[in-house]
Amino acid sequence: MGIIKDAKLDALRKEAERALQEGRWVFAPRLNTPATQHNFSGSISGWAEMIEMIESLGWGMAHWSVSTDPKGRPEAYPLFRRRA
Repeated sequence: MGIIKDAKLDALRKEAERALQEGRWVFAPRLNTPATQHNFSGSISGWAEMIEMIESLGWGMAHWSVSTDPKGRPEAYPLFRRRA
């Protein structure tokens, strides 16, 4: 991955781990679209890797919502619940 993707993934990992350490039962990050994302259909760069990483820590996705930022780019708001 690139430097920015790695930095995003690392920051998200720390937040997800901290939520577990604090005993929280839900984790709701915001996943934004990279500025370099093309306008064609297909995978949004980094989202699959972010979801896989969060789930590898013991979270399971419960809900998924998508909206757009002020510039019209997709943003995702997944809700993860801690696995028992």
